[in-house]
Amino acid sequence: MDVFNHLGELALGSRLKRLSDQIMRDGSKVYRDNDVDFEPRWFPVFYTLSKKAPRGVTEIARDLGITHASVSQVVRELLKKDLVVAVKDQLDGRRRLLSLSDKGKALLPDIQEVWNDVAVAIHRMINQHQTNIIDAIREVERSFEASSLHQRVAKVTQERCMDEVDIIEYQPQYKEFFKSLNYAWIHKFFELEELDEIVLTNPDKIIREGGEILFAKFNDKIVGTCALIKLDQDTYELAKMAVDEEYQGRHIGEKLGLAVIDRAVQRGAVKLILESNKKLIPALSLYKKLGFIPVCSDHHKSMYQRANITMEMSLV
Repeated sequence: MDVFNHLGELALGSRLKRLSDQIMRDGSKVYRDNDVDFEPRWFPVFYTLSKKAPRGVTEIARDLGITHASVSQVVRELLKKDLVVAVKDQLDGRRRLLSLSDKGKALLPDIQEVWNDVAVAIHRMINQHQTNIIDAIREVERSFEASSLHQRVAKVTQERCMDEVDIIEYQPQYKEFFKSLNYAWIHKFFELEELDEIVLTNPDKIIREGGEILFAKFNDKIVGTCALIKLDQDTYELAKMAVDEEYQGRHIGEKLGLAVIDRAVQRGAVKLILESNKKLIPALSLYKKLGFIPVCSDHHKSMYQRANITMEMSLV
């Protein structure tokens, strides 16, 4: 069984690497058949210098879209083979400028014939098939330029994590979770304040006064909570967001925040505010991602000593 065929898209990188290795092996044989002392892995750097020199390592790496380290490794091998020369940049003594050596220039006619033969052979192979692999690879490269594989996987992971979490409404049996989850983060970063005790031990008051309390449930366990507190007819506050430390990193806070914003919209809120502290960097990043922006604290006097930043979101 060809494992790569079985794995399909999951093995894309490994499959391309296998194909690349095969091409490199055959390329070495081609150079040997033509009595050319050259390695396929040198080709991009050597070709670049044959077309534009002198050139620094950083410039070559940028031209090729590969790492500085990869270019440096090839340059070291080319210098050892005396195919390139390096001189100090007169404008920057720390920088080396690379060019083909006399030996490298002398090799060009022979190696160019080999490149032409390789190009013809690959062209014939590609045109045997309905799909042009070069065009296909170019499209994949463009897609990854727009959004890297890392970014794409992170988005899929985020979606999966959020789908695994259920948002449920307040029930009296969840009262202790509202308190314990918030106690945990407050004690970790600050001192518990008198107002904390009042709010966290009387969650029903938030409900009676026109607000809501939501909970995040994962694998039948309450792992997060957030409150929507009514301040006046048009303004609500996102408050008391807390996620069990063991489950942080699963985008639970984001799902809670989105749910609270949605509830505020349903209630006809014009503005949603929140209070936080500037040292809570991950929390502030989440709030900004949700759409909150910092506002002048002079417009809002907090009742909490720890609050030193106010953020708000317009809902109209």
